[in-house]
Amino acid sequence: MITISNLSKNYGAKTLFEGISLFISPGEKIGLIGPNGSGKSTFFGLLLGEAEPSSGSIQMQKGVAVGYLPQECCFASSRTVIEELVQGDDRIRSLWREKHELEQAHRADAPRYGEILHELEVLEFFSLEHKAEKILMGLGFEEADFGRPVAELSGGWQMCVLLAKLLLLPYDLLLLDEPTNYLDLNAALWLKDFLKGYRGTFIMISHDKVYLTEVTNYSLILEHGQMSKVRGSYEDYERMREERRRHLEKKFEVQSKKRKQLEHFITRFHAQPNKAAAARNKRRTIERMEVIALPPDPRESIRRFSFPRTRPSGQRVISLEKISKAYGEKQVYSDLDFTIERGERAVLAGVNGAGKSTLLKILAGVLPIDSGVRDVGHHVEIGYFSQTRLDTLSPENTVLQEAYSAAPGIMSQEDIRTILGAFLFQGDDVEKKVAVLSGGEKSRLNLAKFLIRPPNFLLLDEPTTHLDVDAVEALIMALSRYEGTCVFISHDIHFVRSMANVVYEVKDGRVRKFFGGFEYYLEKRDEVADDVRAAASRKKEPHPDHLERQRAKEEQKRRREEERRRKAHNARLGIQIQKLEKEKDDLGLESYAKARALADQRIYRDEDTAREYGRRLKEIGARQAALDAEIVRLKSQLL
Repeated sequence: MITISNLSKNYGAKTLFEGISLFISPGEKIGLIGPNGSGKSTFFGLLLGEAEPSSGSIQMQKGVAVGYLPQECCFASSRTVIEELVQGDDRIRSLWREKHELEQAHRADAPRYGEILHELEVLEFFSLEHKAEKILMGLGFEEADFGRPVAELSGGWQMCVLLAKLLLLPYDLLLLDEPTNYLDLNAALWLKDFLKGYRGTFIMISHDKVYLTEVTNYSLILEHGQMSKVRGSYEDYERMREERRRHLEKKFEVQSKKRKQLEHFITRFHAQPNKAAAARNKRRTIERMEVIALPPDPRESIRRFSFPRTRPSGQRVISLEKISKAYGEKQVYSDLDFTIERGERAVLAGVNGAGKSTLLKILAGVLPIDSGVRDVGHHVEIGYFSQTRLDTLSPENTVLQEAYSAAPGIMSQEDIRTILGAFLFQGDDVEKKVAVLSGGEKSRLNLAKFLIRPPNFLLLDEPTTHLDVDAVEALIMALSRYEGTCVFISHDIHFVRSMANVVYEVKDGRVRKFFGGFEYYLEKRDEVADDVRAAASRKKEPHPDHLERQRAKEEQKRRREEERRRKAHNARLGIQIQKLEKEKDDLGLESYAKARALADQRIYRDEDTAREYGRRLKEIGARQAALDAEIVRLKSQLL
């Protein structure tokens, strides 16, 4: 479908990437992954022909229809939502106009008329409206929205219309730049399942590891100016990257030890005439040594970092009693009671427009309530993060100065640089003035400041926006060690799965609490949906067999519970197996290194070292055999 040959792109002296050569074939579902600023969106622009490469070429098969979802755009349309989906495609409009002209000329018996009908059938035109409604509902639209003019919708909802249009029509290739940006959590889950079953080809930029793992079958990795294509999902790539890193670390360790031995010999004997020649040879050996560069891991600094302890709050962190809030005639909440307890890491789930952000702002105290009582608990310190709340930064400060201002004298500059690095401020970036930062950079700086001196009650509105995959992982690592209470809104499924221990579902002005993680909430939500469907079915049936339906319902619940237990059982075994396999891999690398060392005559002649290495290799062999047996035993217990 697409052949890319020796592609390079420069902006002045800055090289985004160079020497890219690869093929993109039909049926591939590709995740495009790379740090922010590495050139992912630029790569899309090159594929679309909107930008010119500095060198190299992109050859696309003739007639390939490409659909593109940018991160944001101005979407002008005079049609209604449903009309835009069904009639808004240039190919369909052209065919429909030609069909109408033939009918007006009484030439419906012409061969071309049959060809037009066939082309419309290929484009699935005659079933478009039904499919369009299903897609719109999945993305969070209400039936009442179908007839609304697109021009009346907010920018976020217009982007959802464009996404629905791309999913509906049979494009040969979709380019999706952060497709979940304007979706709520439920819509993001629906889109994930839709793309899993999608039969076409797409390249998707996303920072959600669940999408990159469960939806894609290839990964394009763009880093350090190079692009590589990896078969498998992002999880497969991560596993390969980790294995490669462990191998490099072992190699680096062996080389460092050898370098120290050589340097010690040189230091000791370089001045002795009878040893000077040997010292010079060893110096040349050092000079000829391969340079082993360990790739930077932005998550590693967070792993080693110890965050300041937060002051313990009271058990009841905050409560809302009989609160009401309206925007004009729209009543969002009326007589709402709501309480957050210490230690909760709670996600607010619900469709766009349900009132999640309103509730978060009320909890933060930045939005006044119309009536009721907002009562903050004992020793509670509130920190509120929002993508639009950037007025807390001082424009004249550098990034480093602004970060240091969050904890003057409490934290070392090195530790502050560590946190800034995890949030993509590296090298000279920390000397940038806040005034010249983009909105996304300011947002990341605000988030870093919270972690430098965290309050004991964090309120986070879409904290993963503007972060790449590794930065999201660093944030998860940081917050997993956070000792305070946290309430957040996020459409990043991986972030929600990793963080939430409580789910609050916001719906129809009420808030319902689900104890347990996000997967438990999804199970319970599906059970409620089943009950609603069963109740509706009972109303329709004139003579229902209540006993039979009750048995079927109980059987369905039993199977769900068995499936839940099976998953939990397999997850526990999977963790054990993963640890054993990691130990086995580490032993394999150690065995390889020691076997290679024994092949070196200098070490072989050192009897003590050779004996120690031989003894260790036997231990490794015995342990690997035991690990293999244990892994087989555990795998046999998988259900």
